Amino acid sequence: MRKVLVFRDQLLPVSETFVANQSLRLERYEAYFLGSKRAFPSIPVPEERLFLINPSNTKPLRSGDFRAEILFKLFGKLPQRVMDRVQHLAPDLIHAHFAPDGALILPLAEALRVPLVVSLLGTDITMEERAILLKSWPSHRLYLFRKNKLQKRANLFIVPSKYLFQKALERGYSEDKLVLLPHGVDTNFFYPCPERVEYGRVLYVGRLIELKGLPFLIEALVPLASEFPELKLVVIGDGPKRRDYEELARKLLGDRVTFLGAQPKEVVRQEMQKAYLFSMPSVTMPDGEAETFGMVYLEAQACGTPVVAFASGGVPEVVLNGETGFLSPERDVEALRESIRSLLRSEELRNRLAKAAVRHVQEQFELVKLNRKLEDLYDRVLENRLS
Repeated sequence: MRKVLVFRDQLLPVSETFVANQSLRLERYEAYFLGSKRAFPSIPVPEERLFLINPSNTKPLRSGDFRAEILFKLFGKLPQRVMDRVQHLAPDLIHAHFAPDGALILPLAEALRVPLVVSLLGTDITMEERAILLKSWPSHRLYLFRKNKLQKRANLFIVPSKYLFQKALERGYSEDKLVLLPHGVDTNFFYPCPERVEYGRVLYVGRLIELKGLPFLIEALVPLASEFPELKLVVIGDGPKRRDYEELARKLLGDRVTFLGAQPKEVVRQEMQKAYLFSMPSVTMPDGEAETFGMVYLEAQACGTPVVAFASGGVPEVVLNGETGFLSPERDVEALRESIRSLLRSEELRNRLAKAAVRHVQEQFELVKLNRKLEDLYDRVLENRLS
């Protein structure tokens, strides 16, 4: 069986289930994972397939591990203990997730003489480059200095949406190297459970940051509280704005809102199955950051939960307005409110959209089908290298 070395700077944030699901469910390739360090909290991956450059955040602190991470990021040099394991593994290709990660791992791909596939996924492409230099992460800024080399040397760039495809072209990526391949949903894990649905239960799942738009949802729900006594809001997620959003929600909605914090996927599924509707009204930020795909919208739809959101970024490619949910113009709270009201007033409408949502995900975004297409892309890259 061929081997793919999956690289992510931090392995693997709980928000990146799309990376884990994609990599661990391959059929013809075996995935191994290389990272600078482990994210916290993180998605577990098999220890025997894990390579960490700096394991200090999971083991007693050693100055050499931190130094090894710095040397890797600045000069592309892996510590010998990791390099020995990687060379023994002899991967057929490397797949990096996010453009900055592609820039970090390019020296290893060149040293091993293996192809490099890079998934372009979000702020790495949408954020204005001036904003990246001023306020983004060090690895993101470092990527800008290596971008031209990455665009020239990498073999293939994968984007999950047409929206991001166009953004990549605007950032100078060659159309010849770009391929559109959406993320897939495990429909054996995310599935509807109609007997669990609770009327009036609104669910938000996402990081508690400005981009994800929770205050717009809270504002939209306030006038509906007196009209629909059963209305309640459940919030899953964590982030720097949590305290601010909790104070706002309790001030405006009182005990109708519950913050659960970050939760494992089993709890997320259960809440999606219980929800009457799902809403994460993401918006485009002034620096260009935007919702480029929206995996969580697909997971909700797979559970038979209609989506109410803004038509932002790549969201219209995963939520069919009027068919599997309702999309409003960005930041239009009144339109968002009316969409929620229409579903609360008509369970028949809600259930019709729910059934269409399940079909939509099963037909267009099923994980196994899309993973096979990914493996076909791997095959193509390797064949082109040998030809």
